[in-house]
Amino acid sequence: MGDLNAKVGVDNRSNEGVMGMHGLGEANDNRERFISLCSFNQLVIGRTVFPLKRIHKATWISPDGRTENQIDHFGISKKFRKSLKDVGVMRGADATWF
Repeated sequence: MGDLNAKVGVDNRSNEGVMGMHGLGEANDNRERFISLCSFNQLVIGRTVFPLKRIHKATWISPDGRTENQIDHFGISKKFRKSLKDVGVMRGADATWF
C-alpha cells in the first residue's frame, strides 16, 4: 500500500493488461512507477476500467474547480478483474469509507 499520487492519464497503449481505457488527464512522473508496480504484482488499475462521467473520475479538484486529476487508484488483482463491478469516486471532503 502506498500513496504515489500517480496520474496515469488516458493513454493505455502498451499497458492494456494493467490499465483500462478510461483514465483522466495528463500523466505525471509517477505513472511509470505505478504501472511497473501493478505489472510486477499482476494488478489492474481499477478506476481506469469503467467508462464513468468525468465528475466520477476525479479524485482531486483544485480550489478554483478548473483542474481535475485522478491521483488515487486501486490496484486490483487481475484474477478478480471480471468480478469487479465499479470503481468510482465518492465526492466530498467528508467522505467516509467503511
